[in-house]
Amino acid sequence: MRNRRNTVLTSLALAFGLSSTLVSGGHAADTPVTQTVKPPVINVIPAAEAEMVATITVTGTIVPRQEVAVGTDVAGLIVLELSADQGDMVKEGEIIARLDKSSLEIQLAQIEAQRAQAEASIAQSEAQIVDAQIAVRQAQEALDRARALSAKGITSKADFDNATNAHDSANARLNTSRQALVASQSQLQLVAAQKRDVLLRIEKADVKAPTDGVVLSRNALLGGIVSVNAGPLFRIARDRDFELSANIPEADLPRLKQGMPVSVRVSGMDEPVAGRIRLISPEITANSRLGSVKISLERNDAIRPGNFARAIVELTRRNGVSVPLSAVVYHGSTALVQVVKDGVIDTRKVTLGIRNDRSVEVLSGLADGEDVVARAGTFVANGDRVTPVRVAEETTGAVK
Repeated sequence: MRNRRNTVLTSLALAFGLSSTLVSGGHAADTPVTQTVKPPVINVIPAAEAEMVATITVTGTIVPRQEVAVGTDVAGLIVLELSADQGDMVKEGEIIARLDKSSLEIQLAQIEAQRAQAEASIAQSEAQIVDAQIAVRQAQEALDRARALSAKGITSKADFDNATNAHDSANARLNTSRQALVASQSQLQLVAAQKRDVLLRIEKADVKAPTDGVVLSRNALLGGIVSVNAGPLFRIARDRDFELSANIPEADLPRLKQGMPVSVRVSGMDEPVAGRIRLISPEITANSRLGSVKISLERNDAIRPGNFARAIVELTRRNGVSVPLSAVVYHGSTALVQVVKDGVIDTRKVTLGIRNDRSVEVLSGLADGEDVVARAGTFVANGDRVTPVRVAEETTGAVK
């Protein structure tokens, strides 16, 4: 009994000691401890002056700058020879096809015979004129004698009348001979014109290239008969000059000007081709709301008509303060950047200019060399204190 009572007293004593220990420990935990909190680390990038280029991209098809149709108006002749094919380079005046001239040569021989006949007719008419002039002079002399004798009453009135009629008849024959000479001369002129026409047709039977260039297509066939309604025999790209024909939206047309530099990527070519805007269409297609643009290209043997091409038109180029796209945050339509000055975030409204796929120009609101948050609006707000760490480049894209 006594042992049991000692055991209970010992347990109570231990419980009281443990409780005192817990109470003492609880008071120790309530004692405040002072600690310094470091501002968060934020990547910043300095605004820097850089060359900014504004561009617009258009697509289209390669076409000849000037296409020349080559043919002949000498119909009905057979093609005897073809000396140029698709893709060949030709020079101005080079014979690229020959037609059968045999029928034209026959016509030329007939005309030469007609010319000789006309010249003989002229000579005959001139001789007849000489004879008629002599006859007129003789008739005039006879008339003068008859008039003198009639005045003296020696000859009869009938003889005087006969002399008068003979004189008139001689004059009529003279006029007829002169008119025959005019007709023969006209015939000779007609024959000469016909000869020139046949000679021209013979010349056209040798089809010549009207300009330097490359043959785009050949429609002529050996043994084929030339027809006016069959279309041209050849199509030539003049001087091998090609250009890009592109259509762009009407809203972008006012931004373009003739002479603007263009970098053209032609399908199948590794390197771009330099070019310039040659022509801007003054008309917009009503159905598509597109306008056409012609871009002249530097000569390149790899360019082919019909190639697909993509052109980057340089609208403007200037130096300006720029920041990465990721450094810009938008509040509605207002562009903002977060400038870090003395370790404090200063959110500023900025005016943006030219942008590309990596950076954007800041026209106002930011100075060259000021540090901006590399990724704006993600972790910090205006007035927050931060620990800035400069980075070389940020390419993550703007947060909108």
